[in-house]
Amino acid sequence: MLESINWIRDYFDQSPDAVMIFQNDGLVLSNRLAQHLTNQIGLSPDYILQIAKNAWQQHGHNDCANCQIKSRMDFVAVPISSRNPQGQKIHFSLVYKPLESKKGVFALILENREQQQRLTKIEEQRQLNQYVNRAHERERQRISQDLHDSIAQGVYSAIMGVRRLHHEDLSTLQRAQISQAVEIQLQETLAAIKGMALDIRPSVLDSFGLIPAVKALAKRLQENSGVTINVIGNASTDQLTTDVENVLYRICQEAINNALRHASPNEINVIITDHPRFIQLEVLDDGRGFDPQQHGFNGHSLGLMNMNERVEALNGAFSIHSKPNAGTTITVKFPYQQTN
Repeated sequence: MLESINWIRDYFDQSPDAVMIFQNDGLVLSNRLAQHLTNQIGLSPDYILQIAKNAWQQHGHNDCANCQIKSRMDFVAVPISSRNPQGQKIHFSLVYKPLESKKGVFALILENREQQQRLTKIEEQRQLNQYVNRAHERERQRISQDLHDSIAQGVYSAIMGVRRLHHEDLSTLQRAQISQAVEIQLQETLAAIKGMALDIRPSVLDSFGLIPAVKALAKRLQENSGVTINVIGNASTDQLTTDVENVLYRICQEAINNALRHASPNEINVIITDHPRFIQLEVLDDGRGFDPQQHGFNGHSLGLMNMNERVEALNGAFSIHSKPNAGTTITVKFPYQQTN
């Protein structure tokens, strides 16, 4: 039992948060970090106590829409700021936590907000890495499935035709027909391979840049779908990093394909414009639209749902506007600070 008490005492003293325990407004106990903040930064326990009491009083008499929720909470947290000996501003969350109300015992906890934000960013980065890994694995699975279902089957069909030519006793007409069928099959397989290569990484993006690549994409998808796809813009993309160009192209590809699959549009417009400090991509369709609040990003495309994460990872801004029967507009902005 004594050993357990020592463990608790050690944890209390080594806590990353400053903890002060009061009884009837008198400081009873504080850990090392709380004593440091008091001695080195000048955060008086009386000053902190008054802030906490004001917050708790406001918490109990707040006439607001969520006051019923607040009335059930057994603590209150407020932000406070101070300066360290070097004059730098530091930010805390002050938590007021009653421990034994009948005896007037409560705790005040100062949590380092910068540390909390760093931990939040680490967790966000971890989740983003997980998403990227899952996206890569899904892409590998898709490519594997395409190779099996399309390429492998086409090659196998051509092999069977060649075997017939080699082993069977065929008339001249039959040989000509089989030869023609094998040639057609190989041409279709070659076209499928070229299509996969374009989906994975269009060479025009490396050779000529973003806008020519988007125009080539639009032309190919328009020919396949019959939907009019216009690409408007003469923005200079020379200042964009390769990462930003890749994301803009992929978002354009996802947005157009998502509209073609789910929105039944008559027309899709892709607009790429230059602004003094940023470049903007807009993909607009006149399809059936949807309610983003109810259906996320149309509920069909994981890539579209995670566009925001891809854009934010490069300090861009992403927005989507849609209404039922009123089409959808996807907007992406990247600052020119993201330049080589």
